[in-house]
Amino acid sequence: MSSAVRNRSEDRAGLRDTSNKENHREKEHLRSHPSSFRDNGGTFLSGLKSSSTRAAGMIRDGLFGKAQRTGTSPEKEVVVDDEHYVLKVINLPLVEQTRKTRISKRLEDSRDKTEFWMPAFPWRAIDYLNYKGCDVEGLYRVPGSGPQIKKWQRKFDEEYDVDLFAQDDLYDINIIGSMLKAWLRELPDELFPKEAQDRISRECAGAETVPQLLIDELANLSPFNYYLLFAITCHLSLLLAHSDKNKMDFRNLCICFQPCMKIDVFCFKFLVCDWRECWKGCKNESKYIEEEYLRLNQAPPRGLAEARKPAKEEAPVVDDQAASASDVSLAPVPDDASTLQENKKDSPPAGANGRSPAGPPPQLTINSERAGSSDGNGMRPLSPIMPLSPLKF
Repeated sequence: MSSAVRNRSEDRAGLRDTSNKENHREKEHLRSHPSSFRDNGGTFLSGLKSSSTRAAGMIRDGLFGKAQRTGTSPEKEVVVDDEHYVLKVINLPLVEQTRKTRISKRLEDSRDKTEFWMPAFPWRAIDYLNYKGCDVEGLYRVPGSGPQIKKWQRKFDEEYDVDLFAQDDLYDINIIGSMLKAWLRELPDELFPKEAQDRISRECAGAETVPQLLIDELANLSPFNYYLLFAITCHLSLLLAHSDKNKMDFRNLCICFQPCMKIDVFCFKFLVCDWRECWKGCKNESKYIEEEYLRLNQAPPRGLAEARKPAKEEAPVVDDQAASASDVSLAPVPDDASTLQENKKDSPPAGANGRSPAGPPPQLTINSERAGSSDGNGMRPLSPIMPLSPLKF
């Protein structure tokens, strides 16, 4: 068609009329006969889009682990590993920790008093290290495995008491050594009050033998502090006696334990090097025993119900319970205590630098049938009479 013909107005009008008629017919047709392409094609495209979205989500979740929980899925238990476990028990104050974890719940059922007055962890650790660690070179200087330390700390924290001798997966003694040092370092309590240490150092300066003032200050401690310090220094004294093998001489013991125990070098020297002479009895023990049994709603041990008369104020043994620093017998005072009193009268008065009255060293009587392994005399290494020969430094 030529441009002249296309530009004619009548032709353009005719074309518009024809186009309008065709559009009208198409709309009428669509209304009467729905298009399968319109319906099915739209559904197809919509389904394709939905499928592609779901596929992309599955790939993303599968590859990168970002799957989200649905509202109906159950909550999974949160697992805390040893590294992030927060201690709840073995970092408590000494008295509270002892009451929760003590090995023996009654003093008369104990193999020794420390089972009643000490928390389970330091008792088990010291007992284990006394048996297995005295001849180990590098003990306390070689750190244990960090993850293993966390593992055993959690075990004690959750179970309260763990018999270390019965464990098959405890392969390194340095784990227990590191745990004991960490436990002492984190203990909220003072083992030996700083004021008492300062007074001893000031008034007994230059002393070459165990000052009576040190013995008296130790006797004034609560039994919780008394027997814990008693057991720790017993362990250190035993290590010092075997220093030719373990290389833990006095200097190394000071480096490892003075900061943990917060005890000055003057008192630390007597507690470790002259350990036997420091412990003559805890004069407050009877009162604390009654308090503990009242808390447990139990009758006190036999022999404590009767009133007891304290000995003379100047005597190192204040009451019959303290006649022996660690005698588990609750029977009346043996004759040795009266002998000590007589020796006290006959001997010259002990000054600030004087030695305590002569007498047998404190002994920790143990029921050998309950104690298991022993040295042949029914004594465990936790006992102060181990080694049996006198210690010389």
